[in-house]
Amino acid sequence: VISYECCPGYEKVPGEKGCPAALPLSNLYETLGVVGSTTTQLYTDRTEKLRPEMEGPGSFTIFAPSNEAWASLPAEVLDSLVSNVNIELLNALRYHMVGRRVLTDELKHGMTLTSMYQNSNIQIHHYPNGIVTVNCARLLKADHHATNGVVHLIDKVISTITNNIQQIIEIEDTFETLRAAVAASGLNTMLEGNGQYTLLAPTNEAFEKIPSETLNRILGDPEALRDLLNNHILKSAMCAEAIVAGLSVETLEGTTLEVGCSGDMLTINGKAIISNKDILATNGVIHYIDELLIPDSAKTLFELAAESDVSTAIDLFRRAGLGNHLSGSERLTLLAPLNSVFRGAHLSGANHHPFL
Repeated sequence: VISYECCPGYEKVPGEKGCPAALPLSNLYETLGVVGSTTTQLYTDRTEKLRPEMEGPGSFTIFAPSNEAWASLPAEVLDSLVSNVNIELLNALRYHMVGRRVLTDELKHGMTLTSMYQNSNIQIHHYPNGIVTVNCARLLKADHHATNGVVHLIDKVISTITNNIQQIIEIEDTFETLRAAVAASGLNTMLEGNGQYTLLAPTNEAFEKIPSETLNRILGDPEALRDLLNNHILKSAMCAEAIVAGLSVETLEGTTLEVGCSGDMLTINGKAIISNKDILATNGVIHYIDELLIPDSAKTLFELAAESDVSTAIDLFRRAGLGNHLSGSERLTLLAPLNSVFRGAHLSGANHHPFL
């Protein structure tokens, strides 16, 4: 059964289709209640300054958290806000506001808006699938006009963004190995600069899952290390709310990854390896992952062959004393016959085979 509800500001008329009757516009404060953001109203009341501003003249935009968004805040965060209503709570609410009317047709991908809290930036992303995010909070209801502005309902309480991607890597203990790898590769300059990136950031545990011999080889090979790290960086900021099933994205290394959803879990190439999502930076967003994404360009010939149906050929190369070439750092091309080619062949003298 599909049910419909009228947009805020309109109501049904008996005997007529749709919601043709326009209701009188209310001020910004009253419109919060109309769109279902009554908790935001409640917290606005607790401050001394904000309600008169929302009810007065001027032109404002508020990205109002839903009641569920406020309820989902960690208790310690909410306590810190409500224990100091005229500083912490007031500042938090002002960060959700812009000092002019901004409608959704103005919300462009990658733009920033200046908030009413210390002119701090708010990040806007408008994705090809139509999803709009505000600091990675999803826009639920848009363009609810008030006499002195417009209200947009969002699904999270947003907070200021102060650090770039590199600074977050430096701060978090769980990125100790990643921090060393980024420094060795020279990518720290890019990750602390301007731009918009997504970093699929491997935790220390992700690196520990890789055999030490393989990890040491990659860390000691500047080209392989750079390819590995670039395979964890996307060319634009991708918030979790924008991810839908079967979304293909390209890394800086050139590999295509498929991101999607499995229930509440985000997946990469079908695996639920994203352990923490939407850590915002001034130049993008970070998602923690607990498994390393090693591209083919960072693998040895032996590692690539081990993932393919060429085990017989690899065994022949090793028996012929050529195994070091398969696992070394030489740049080679291997023409490896499939296992099916050798079916029924007599291989007892393989170490004397003229082609090896």
